[in-house]
Amino acid sequence: MGWYCIRSKPRMEAVASATLQTLDDVEVFLPRTIRPPKAKSYSAQPLFPGYLFARFDPVVHGRNVQFARGVSYVVRRKEIPVPVPSQVMIEIRIISPDGILQIPDQPHRVGDSVRVISGLFRGDEGKVTQLVPARQRVKVLFEILGRSTEVEIDEDTVDFPSAHPLGVG
Repeated sequence: MGWYCIRSKPRMEAVASATLQTLDDVEVFLPRTIRPPKAKSYSAQPLFPGYLFARFDPVVHGRNVQFARGVSYVVRRKEIPVPVPSQVMIEIRIISPDGILQIPDQPHRVGDSVRVISGLFRGDEGKVTQLVPARQRVKVLFEILGRSTEVEIDEDTVDFPSAHPLGVG
């Protein structure tokens, strides 16, 4: 028995998880994140959207897992399910022992170095000059054509390496 990565159907990670948990000898782990609420309710989102992990014997349970409700496929290489290294699963479980990883609301500060991950400035790096929490935006100072230029962009398009939940960056 080993851990395998399961691709769920779009926005059906919870359905796939619940279905797989009903199978005998199949353990499921769906790591999720929670940001402190800006409104009154918490919203748990998958840590890896579209993916979850299951521990099972692919020879015995492969077919049941593959065709479970909410499952799109088991991640494979040349038709062979690819096991997730046990150290990876240990580390994911260490940072989210109950399956929930709390992400601070404002893990970043003015002066943080950032990299844009989508949009017009994708791939560019700059420094945060101002946080605009009411609109979930940040002002970032970029070097454009040899001049420092401040641009306001959506904080979801910016990677804050120092705030990454897995400690990357």
